[in-house]
Amino acid sequence: MVLSRFWYLVLALALGASAYLLFVATAVHNREALRAAREGLQPDVQVVASYLRDDARRRSSLLIAPSLDEEIRSQVAKSSAAADKVPAEARDKARSALRKQGEAMPADGRFDALFAVDAAGRVVAQTGFDQAAGLEGFELGGYPLVADALHGWVRDDAWVLGGRIYRVVARPIELEAGALPAGAIVGARIVDDTFARELSRRTSAAVGFYAAGKRVASGAPESFDTGQLDFITNDLAAVERDPAYKDKGLTDVRVLHGDLAVIYARLPGEAWDLGAGFAVARLAHLSASPLEFESQKTEADKAAVPMGPLGAVAAALALIGLLFSVLEHTRPLHAFRSEVLRLAKGEIEQLTASRFRGVYRKIASDLNDGIEKVAAKGGGARRADLEQVLGPIPTQPAMSAFAFPGAADASSDVAATSATTPSAPRPLPVAPPPPPMRALEPTPIASSISSSAPPPPRPVPPRPPGRAEEADVEPSTQPLPEEMAEWLGVFDEFVRVKQQCSEPTEGLTFEKFQVTLRKNRDALVQKHACRRVKFTVYVKEGRAALKASPVRE
Repeated sequence: MVLSRFWYLVLALALGASAYLLFVATAVHNREALRAAREGLQPDVQVVASYLRDDARRRSSLLIAPSLDEEIRSQVAKSSAAADKVPAEARDKARSALRKQGEAMPADGRFDALFAVDAAGRVVAQTGFDQAAGLEGFELGGYPLVADALHGWVRDDAWVLGGRIYRVVARPIELEAGALPAGAIVGARIVDDTFARELSRRTSAAVGFYAAGKRVASGAPESFDTGQLDFITNDLAAVERDPAYKDKGLTDVRVLHGDLAVIYARLPGEAWDLGAGFAVARLAHLSASPLEFESQKTEADKAAVPMGPLGAVAAALALIGLLFSVLEHTRPLHAFRSEVLRLAKGEIEQLTASRFRGVYRKIASDLNDGIEKVAAKGGGARRADLEQVLGPIPTQPAMSAFAFPGAADASSDVAATSATTPSAPRPLPVAPPPPPMRALEPTPIASSISSSAPPPPRPVPPRPPGRAEEADVEPSTQPLPEEMAEWLGVFDEFVRVKQQCSEPTEGLTFEKFQVTLRKNRDALVQKHACRRVKFTVYVKEGRAALKASPVRE
């Protein structure tokens, strides 16, 4: 499963890298969005401030006509000459003339309130601002804007009255050139949503005005949600503690509610000390996660994605993963399942572990060992393990299960591997093996298998001294041709399994191999009274081994 596991690792790394790049791209996008919002808000503040100044100049020019009206000038002069209070006749005539002048102004430039003030700062007449109508002694002389106008200056300012912001302009009423003004005309415009929307329409900026810790007016383009400006109120307390705002009357960009970028600026004049100002806002369009890009995409964005190449790469990666899965999982599992089914049907007596790879080989080997142990505990007919039938076999590092001696130690090894069983009266003699020779060539083996009569037995060498007890024992029977063909296949399988298990095969020849098979065949035939013995190759504890099974057919 190396390829599949490696592929899983590659896909996991690719997925992790893709997620990393997406989050990095989101952070870069947010940083650039904030930078763009900052670069856009700073000009917006200047545009709004410039509009307020231009609006004040434009409105001050609208006061020229009232300041030159003869009725207003004469009545204001009479009030200035009165020492104690404004004469009633002057009040009525001035109010009538002031109302007429206000109605004559353009609709987009009309004031919400007009005041005619005498030289003492007393209000002679007014229109609008009804809460002050009829008040005796109502005056505006204490405001710096009115005082400057009474000294001949044209001024503008911002007032906070009753929790509302007013944009105010004043112009002097002059009777003679070079003389002090007889009074002044003061015009006030309430900063409300209408004013803010008009300002937003002219500047294309989202703007909100605030005073006394509350938002009093707001306006924004159609693409901007005006409700976002409500967050300004919650941020005003923190803004008041901003050192830059205290000293300069202007903050840096502040981000509210995730993606609302705001700059606060104080209104100059009287409103400065009362905490009045305006805020300019832009949406930074920040992304909280890479998934938000899906909701922000457009048709043009989707058209820019190379879907063809991306789909081809995804399909290729999927096919590679499926191929690895089939090669390393599906096919080995199918082969293992087929072999187990053959075992369940009785077609084979054990699993051929050498046919499998990796973990399946280990499972097959363990399963074979388990079958043997279960059969041994049950006491029923089972395959005979040569080590259990014939006694312990000498352990040799170069061999597994059986040792095939060379010429030098033939007599001792053969004797050790042919121990008698309890049922046999005495052990069968085994002819000493022939001198070491190379493995049989295919041609001699084929000719011996195809012959109709078994080959003549090898001559028994003279009995060595000291072996008188074996004088009457007949030599071991030679294998039949069909046995010779079967043993040749077992030998090939045994050599192949030993090579797969990384065991040495030097000096292992078929002549040595068949000596051991013949010896153990004779012992099992004598013990179990069977017709023949079947030899199979398996893997035991990582080494090639042989098992012998008596066949009673």
